Amino acid sequence: MYHILAIDDDLNFLDDLSSLLKFHNYVTRGINNPHKALSLLNKDKFHCVLLDVQMPGMDGISLLEQIKEKHPTIPVIMISGQSTLAIAVKAIKQGAFDFLEKGADLDRLLITLKNAIAHYNWLKERRLLINELLENYQMIGQSKAMQQIFNQIDFVAPTDSKVLITGETGTGKELIARAIQLKSNRSTRPFVRINCAAIPETLIESVFFGHKKGSFTGAIKDQPGKFELADGGTLFLDEIGELPLYAQAKLLNVLQDGEIEKIGAPKTQKVDVRIIAATNKDLMTMIKEKKFREDLFHRLNVFHIHVPPLRERIDDVPPLVEHYIKHYANELNKKIVGISPAGMNILVQYDWPGNVRMLRNVVSRAVMFAQGNIISEGEVSLALDMDRYQPLFTQNTMTLAEFLEFQERQFLRQMLILCNGNKQQMAQRLGVDRATLWRKLKRYNLSMADEQS
Repeated sequence: MYHILAIDDDLNFLDDLSSLLKFHNYVTRGINNPHKALSLLNKDKFHCVLLDVQMPGMDGISLLEQIKEKHPTIPVIMISGQSTLAIAVKAIKQGAFDFLEKGADLDRLLITLKNAIAHYNWLKERRLLINELLENYQMIGQSKAMQQIFNQIDFVAPTDSKVLITGETGTGKELIARAIQLKSNRSTRPFVRINCAAIPETLIESVFFGHKKGSFTGAIKDQPGKFELADGGTLFLDEIGELPLYAQAKLLNVLQDGEIEKIGAPKTQKVDVRIIAATNKDLMTMIKEKKFREDLFHRLNVFHIHVPPLRERIDDVPPLVEHYIKHYANELNKKIVGISPAGMNILVQYDWPGNVRMLRNVVSRAVMFAQGNIISEGEVSLALDMDRYQPLFTQNTMTLAEFLEFQERQFLRQMLILCNGNKQQMAQRLGVDRATLWRKLKRYNLSMADEQS
């Protein structure tokens, strides 16, 4: 049942209104003293306010301003028996949901009230959705560098300015893009991501702008492009430095004209899209090498946010670790409350070549390995060791079989240390029988004595 606050100096009008709305399942609280309105709104829950324009002691427009300042999501419907067009326009400009004359037909009042409450519910759901998304994509950091980035996000988000985000791989550039979108006026509109490095050159135009059925071999139906899908919202161009020069020219035309040309379409199509781009490349060097268009760079670089690597903001490691422990403990249904000081010290002193993404992966594995409610130094070392040797594979210095064998040996070595040489405990944690474990330890010539020497 919805609760309505009616404010009018005419008590007879309030009584009639209350009886009328009660018949239509609204609970109405009527007051003839406008000075009590804000205290009531602070104390009780109301879904809509019906407010008289002219009252002794305080006019309705002034009270409207105060209500919208303190309770911006509560719709206010202005009602007046002496209305003028100028007053109605002023009320709407001050945030009134609608303006009705006293004596307006019942159907119009009920429809306006229904629409106002629907708008209130929509705002409430929107706020909950945004809070949920902000929780999912929240950024963690207490360093001076991250505080500056948070300030930059708050500054640029309400605008429609294009944003260029730079930083090494794994620093969280997409999180920044999403934070900008969630704090913008486009927060409930689409957020569409394009990984420019993952699109085959022959398909770039189709992916960006879409195509019409039959426009090329394999075009069996109309296909909207990413620009069209992001219309009204935000388009995130990830790895923009990987875009080939001919595609950069096409993108530049769209940014200049605000129109896309779908493959096979007879005319261009207007789009309203906010552009956020990100790269781990040095675009200025690419411009000098004629690999990136300078005019496109200036179009994208309206507002620049640089994300420093994690090794340059080591103060952010502890809060990030605590955040990921909580997240993965909940995800894996494990009762882990923290990490040992020695374990945290290992993470703080590491240089994190893979940045925040690498830290997140290490913490997720440490949570998985943890046997107690506190992640130990050994469990951290085991989790970190699995990432530490990843470059051996990515640099192609081993065959796949050799790499997997190397990883298995490192894993067993760390598990041996973790279990303090206890083979039975080790076998249980690995989910193998003791005979299998013994064979593997013998194969890799592993023993606790060697690890302690």
